[in-house]
Amino acid sequence: MKPIVVLRNEPDAPAGYLGDALDRRGWSWQTVRLDAGDPLPLPQDVSGVAVLGGAMGAYDEESFPFLADEKRFLRACAETGVPVLGICLGCQLLADALGGSAYLAGSAEVVFEPIDLTAAGRSVPVVAAMEGRRVIRFHQDTFDLPPGAELLATGGGFLQAFRFGSAVGIQPHPEVTPALLSMWFGHDSARELAFRAGTDPDELGAIFAAAEAEAEATAQAVFDAWLDDFLPH
Repeated sequence: MKPIVVLRNEPDAPAGYLGDALDRRGWSWQTVRLDAGDPLPLPQDVSGVAVLGGAMGAYDEESFPFLADEKRFLRACAETGVPVLGICLGCQLLADALGGSAYLAGSAEVVFEPIDLTAAGRSVPVVAAMEGRRVIRFHQDTFDLPPGAELLATGGGFLQAFRFGSAVGIQPHPEVTPALLSMWFGHDSARELAFRAGTDPDELGAIFAAAEAEAEATAQAVFDAWLDDFLPH
């Protein structure tokens, strides 16, 4: 069985609940540490791809040269029907790779709230699994849809999810655990981003920690839906 590859863009953005789901479901999977110079596989050598977040922008190729190769890889995967799930930065990279664009938004978003599904979103299980469920949304960038893509969700004045064939991008972070969010808020840059978004990071961290069981259940529903819909085995 070909593995699922998880593309990691920085040390502070691990697989979290996604890794738990892949282990629980018995998938062979491997992390590709792009930030550490790991090579990308060939699209034909993987069963699926999940792309994690990062503090950089999808447009920051000059500072992070691996982003250009990552986007070419994602485009090749989508064009050949390999299932791709892009999360936050991964969503923005996917949008950019497929002919949309990613850019700094006019405001940041740091919340633990549900997204608003479109009619199309309710027909795509990985997005439908988030309906009515609170999810962490933590970003300062946004994206425009690639030509031919379906908008699956909005929220807070942002696009929150889209589909392009076998590729789905989601702006929220269902993979994030309370411990990971706490680690993020240990960085001054993340705290400043939260305050700019009108969110008290200590208050949000406490709310999310108290909702650990809810967050884990949401993650399980989301990642099981992606695996069942795109990667049944």
